[in-house]
Amino acid sequence: MKLVVLLPAYNEEELISETILNIPRKIIGINKVEVLVVDDGSSDKTIEMAMNAGADKIISHNKNMGVGAAFMTGIRNAISMDADILVTLDADGQFPPEQISNFIVPILNNQFDIVSGARFTKEIPKDYPRTKLMGNKIFSKMVSWVTNQKFHDTQTGFRAYSRNAILNISIISEFNFAQEVLIDLVFKGFRVGEVPVNVLFDKNRKSRIVRNIFSYSFKAISTIGKSILYHRPMMAYGLFGGLLCGMGILAKLLTISGIFGFSDAFENGLIIIGIVSFMMGIFANIVFKRQAFTEKDFRLHLHEIGKTKELAETK
Repeated sequence: MKLVVLLPAYNEEELISETILNIPRKIIGINKVEVLVVDDGSSDKTIEMAMNAGADKIISHNKNMGVGAAFMTGIRNAISMDADILVTLDADGQFPPEQISNFIVPILNNQFDIVSGARFTKEIPKDYPRTKLMGNKIFSKMVSWVTNQKFHDTQTGFRAYSRNAILNISIISEFNFAQEVLIDLVFKGFRVGEVPVNVLFDKNRKSRIVRNIFSYSFKAISTIGKSILYHRPMMAYGLFGGLLCGMGILAKLLTISGIFGFSDAFENGLIIIGIVSFMMGIFANIVFKRQAFTEKDFRLHLHEIGKTKELAETK
């Protein structure tokens, strides 16, 4: 079993060395541990510090592309490194790396395909902003509602993935992968579980993602919305279409009863747009299902190639 620890990093020269050095290299059930750093266009000495600390592989973006893009670069490279388990970890040391040994146990025991670190279940760090904590709870409830599975923390960067899970990840957000990857994998039928984790908080350190609470909220809601459109287009377009048709029918009833008068163009327009929306949902569902089948066939092909390679190596 091979474990790859992925650290997306952007201008983390102060803490990345300590984080890498604290990653356990000997874990029961794991034969080899390698550290993969994805430098997201840093302008400081992040790469130099990572090399000196013993990172096994470093990939650099020419410019800052966002943590979501860095995550997907890490996924592709982890697959090429033949990772059996991938752990994503913040490069700033927010999560003590010593937790990795126990964190991956549910995957080693085949209990889950993905393990997500749940912060704030044990205790809330002193001076942690209440607005961020409230936002975390709101978005966690939103993702829980969308996926029909209860999550306590959907914004965490501390997660573990089985090889089968990383072969099936497909996200489009360059902003933040946290919510989207959970929705993506739950909708694909993977077993996702949460494990309470310890977190260190430095009130003087500015977040790389939450620079503005309103901007972050808009982008997060947009990401969740896109995920629903991608995985459940009939639900999204159908609900919207049904709402418009219902409004159009209600407007007609109010007009006929004389309670309130609406024009025929307004009433019929709502109903027509609602029907069009429903038809778009059917079309989108066909397109996305076809794409899902294509992705599945491609991954099965890659899996067969890997098996053939393993057989060739044993001979």
